[in-house]
Amino acid sequence: MQISSSVVLTDVGQRMSQNEDAVQALPAVPLFVVADGTGGTAPARTCLEVLSRKADALVELGRRVASNADTTARLAVGRFFEGALAEAGRAVRDGAAERAAARALEADEDDAPPAQAEAATVVAATVLGRFAYIAHVGNARAYLYRQGRLRCLTIDHTLAMQQLRRGEISVKEFAASPYRKTLTQALGATPSLHPDIAEVQIAPGDVFMLCSDGLHRAVNDREAAKVFAASDGDLDATARGLVALANTAGGKDNISVALFRVDALDAVTDEATAVDVVRALGQVFLFRDLSEAERLLVAPYFEQRTYAAGESLCREGELGDSFFVIVSGTVDVTHGKAQLIELGPGSYAGEIALAREGPRTASLTAREDSEVLILTRARFIEIVRRRPRLGARLVMPLVANVGDRIVDLRSRLHTIGVVIAGGDGDAAL
Repeated sequence: MQISSSVVLTDVGQRMSQNEDAVQALPAVPLFVVADGTGGTAPARTCLEVLSRKADALVELGRRVASNADTTARLAVGRFFEGALAEAGRAVRDGAAERAAARALEADEDDAPPAQAEAATVVAATVLGRFAYIAHVGNARAYLYRQGRLRCLTIDHTLAMQQLRRGEISVKEFAASPYRKTLTQALGATPSLHPDIAEVQIAPGDVFMLCSDGLHRAVNDREAAKVFAASDGDLDATARGLVALANTAGGKDNISVALFRVDALDAVTDEATAVDVVRALGQVFLFRDLSEAERLLVAPYFEQRTYAAGESLCREGELGDSFFVIVSGTVDVTHGKAQLIELGPGSYAGEIALAREGPRTASLTAREDSEVLILTRARFIEIVRRRPRLGARLVMPLVANVGDRIVDLRSRLHTIGVVIAGGDGDAAL
């Protein structure tokens, strides 16, 4: 895939005396960034400088992902953004300390007005192979406009969002909450950062939008989608329309937006269709309660493979450590020579392997060409360790599933015991 067009736009808004946002577009890498600073113009600019300086590493990562899109290559993209944003956070903090020291030398501290704390929120995006990666810290957001629908890809790192996700406030209360700007992490403000890294399988014609909260707090998703539709694919018109709408709504903050469209490089990729990982995982008990944005966070931990008709996914008796999710096609489940069941799109198998490695009790064989997502036990443990809150929400349904399996097994054994003992099942067990 390649970037066919892009545009960045930033505006001071109606209420602010200076523009503390900064935007950046490096289509050749590619890398797009929107940074929203506080305490002056330096924090946002500093973030862009660090990311720009490190952007060349994305070129090599892109080659790796394009040649072999396994979890090792794809998760390396997340490691890049984690390191780059951590460095940017340190640079913001160091710069703030230097400026504070300079102010102290120039004036009596008792007479000097207190300086506003310096920090920045950032959202960055790149396209590597058939994937787009979104990294963000704070309440800057990323959206995907596909087939007339605008979808938010990120989860704000704010107190209000925490309250909403815990069920403490409603969606309506969230929209009016004063804590939508109370950040739980930001570059330069918190000693450690835990960026969210989302992976999106792209399709030709996808348009991605990165924006500061000065846009998304003033213009809701429905209004933004109407601007996209009215612009009829003209990204310049879309960007201008979004900024104008935010200013019309009051322009209480600086307003920044970056838009880019992806198209296929050649006929081969043009005919390829994106695997809808979000939809596939949404049909599986383990991920059903996760939001779309949360499923995008776990997406890079899954291997993606197409099995040809007759090809084995796993064999009975072999040690197994993988959980399978069927995206398309049909897979037969057999025990010995007996066929037990067939699995279609949205079906899954092997969840016990995530809890412990052991011999497979059945064989899985593709009946036709089938697209399958595979999560190994090692990657599952990595999710739990690296993202403990998200991991806890995955472990609980897994425990419940294993418990249900034990109850079902006990019931079956009881029935067998009744038959063997001629009615005295307890004696047989």
